[in-house]
Amino acid sequence: MSLRADVIAVAKRERRNREVDDDGEKVEEERKMRYKVNDPENNGRGVDDGNNKNSELPWQCNHGDEKSSRKETRLVIIVVLLTITVITLIVTLTLQMIVFYKEEYKEMCQSEECIKTAARVLEAMNKSVDPCDDFYRFACDGWVAKHPIPQSQVSWDQLSLLREYLLQDLRILLEMPDEEDDLRPVKLARALYKTCMDTASIETLGLEPIFEVFEKIGLPADPPLQVKVPSLDLSQIAGRTRRILGLNLLVNFYISEDIRDTTRNRIMTEQVSPAFSERYLLDPQRFQSELGEYKKYIKAMMEFAGAGNRSTSFADEILEFSTKIAKIMDTPEERRSVHHFFHDVTIDELQQLTDLRVQQWNWTRYLNGIFENTNVTINTESDKVIVMDLHYLQKLPQLLAITPPATIARFIWWSVYSAITPLTLQKFRDLGFQFSQKVFGLKEKTPRWKGCTGNVNANFGMALSYVYAQKHFNEQEREKALEMLMDIRAAFDAMVKELDWMDADTRLRAHKKLYAMRPFVGFPEWITNPEKLNKFYEGVEVIQGKLFETFLKLTDVGVKKNLNNLREKPDKNRWISTGTTVNAFYSAILNSVTFPAGILHPPFYGNGIESINYGAMGAIMGHELTHGFDDQGRRYDENGNLRQWWSDETLQHYHEKVECIIKQYSSYHLPELGNNFTVNGITTQGENIADNGGIREAYRAYQRLKARNSHQQALPGLSEYTHEQLFFLGFAQVWCGNYTNGALKSKLIEGVHAPNHYRVIGTLSNNAEFANAWKCSTNSRMNPEHKCILW
Repeated sequence: MSLRADVIAVAKRERRNREVDDDGEKVEEERKMRYKVNDPENNGRGVDDGNNKNSELPWQCNHGDEKSSRKETRLVIIVVLLTITVITLIVTLTLQMIVFYKEEYKEMCQSEECIKTAARVLEAMNKSVDPCDDFYRFACDGWVAKHPIPQSQVSWDQLSLLREYLLQDLRILLEMPDEEDDLRPVKLARALYKTCMDTASIETLGLEPIFEVFEKIGLPADPPLQVKVPSLDLSQIAGRTRRILGLNLLVNFYISEDIRDTTRNRIMTEQVSPAFSERYLLDPQRFQSELGEYKKYIKAMMEFAGAGNRSTSFADEILEFSTKIAKIMDTPEERRSVHHFFHDVTIDELQQLTDLRVQQWNWTRYLNGIFENTNVTINTESDKVIVMDLHYLQKLPQLLAITPPATIARFIWWSVYSAITPLTLQKFRDLGFQFSQKVFGLKEKTPRWKGCTGNVNANFGMALSYVYAQKHFNEQEREKALEMLMDIRAAFDAMVKELDWMDADTRLRAHKKLYAMRPFVGFPEWITNPEKLNKFYEGVEVIQGKLFETFLKLTDVGVKKNLNNLREKPDKNRWISTGTTVNAFYSAILNSVTFPAGILHPPFYGNGIESINYGAMGAIMGHELTHGFDDQGRRYDENGNLRQWWSDETLQHYHEKVECIIKQYSSYHLPELGNNFTVNGITTQGENIADNGGIREAYRAYQRLKARNSHQQALPGLSEYTHEQLFFLGFAQVWCGNYTNGALKSKLIEGVHAPNHYRVIGTLSNNAEFANAWKCSTNSRMNPEHKCILW
């Protein structure tokens, strides 16, 4: 709901085609095969059964009347020709049966799921493309052509489509009238939705709600435009902003497990980006247009704030200072490096580390502001902080020291103002939309009901998961998904045993970590307990007709609960998402994999055919599991502790294999963006490792399933494809998608995933099973001789 979400977060897949020219011809062939199956012998019977005179061969003819002889001769010839024709037909039908039975197909799947899946798969394909040249286009061109980006979106893919369905289902639940026996959290969720939809009340309140917040934080209601401004207690203001709004200014703060001892919680701090992406700020020539639009946005926002003719200079100043912050930040590439160290220090020690040259940031006052009105009292001598970006935190005071206080004041004021005003008047949301139009290619505003539904899901996701699961998920689906996950895990376990580059001790530890992974599927079981669900939302309230005030109260409860966790023992069995989430997750600290109910729907799951289920959802399960062994996840042990558990020799082999993947993906170029835009192989390496490992694990898991159950059904219209081929189609088609150039550029610059096209091309071109399934010749584009294989 915040403008930062609306505006900035947007910026955050050799077998040749058979020569069948007409679908009707193919259907007719399949019809003949079914007749042959029903009566496998009659077609050839009677040709030479001893009872038919006409079956005599020419040299057995009667030597009587010549005319009769000629008739008999002609008849024999006809019989011979008919016999040859019948034999040919038998051979043809037998061959067709072999084709039909090549996967031991016993029957055609006629379930509703299978029919829908077959239609979806066929509609998405482009059979004119050689699958060994570009499997993404072969699998997805049809989908791309038939699913243009909606006017209110900047990208559209299978995940987006499933999220759209989820929002529609949640909207129905939220617009239902309350029943007497509905749980309080469910009623609160509906109340928040109604309050969010009440734009008339929001407009009536105007900006008054934010003026009260400015006062609580210690900022003036009006923008500080004068040359000299009253000195600000910057550390305390930043602390209070974090406590009241959950907004991080200049530094990022949160409570989480101690990464070296996950049995306890710690204060965590790291760098935080200014309001606009540092990637854009640091490359002004390449992103001149985007930066220009951001400047216009600031200017327009400040004109609404009453800055008048000072709006332009204000925008210039904000952009300039934001760029200076971006320059002292560690880059994403640096932060992924094994040489990027974490520091475990007391608050007093942290103060000394950041006061090397000048004192401009008081950690005590900052933390006191954050922990105000909580159960926690900070002891600067004993309480420890895990510092993620020490270089940034040391450079920040130096930057503040050489920056005019008025500039700092204006930057802080702008950061708060731009984050919260979209929760008030429509005119601020309109400006955000205009910015997204120019930068990301957005064409229409997102319907209010979608934004409100998403907002409610963010705040009452567990309550919505409770009612959503009752209508759209069942225990049988959960058990089947868990069975698939166990197959994936067993496949990975077998793969680790076969690795020739891993020594025995490291392999033993890898097995240990694998089997310590917590599997979470569907939704948390505790949400079905009314008492526990009510307790989870204890202290939460919704104030009818007052959205901003409700937002403050929800934030207060959520932030306070997180802060009080500092003195609590971590819950290692907690879910890191709600069931109403269309995504999947791996947590290195919890060593858990999570697959919410929201994603366990077609085309990812529930497709009726297990080859497609394993290719789609199975590969995603393998993807998340493999994250525990990617360039970041491998650094944590089975308990989620940051610890070196690899031998030096094995680690050297590991890095060599990862370097192959980095170079491979770095070679992928996107000419449609111009200016030499390529995939960043370093920042995407974790996701690429996960994609490549996940598909191999899923394929092996599917073979395990086939060994248990050899009964294979064909999909209508797709019996020409083996189940191995359908497996890879299932994988590729969940990544079919469209992007505006602005969204694609943002994904490329800021994202940790490669664009969908290259997620398919990159992964499958490294996969020998894919090349075998589709009979791709060596050195075809999808079957290069040299492959990058890690897991």
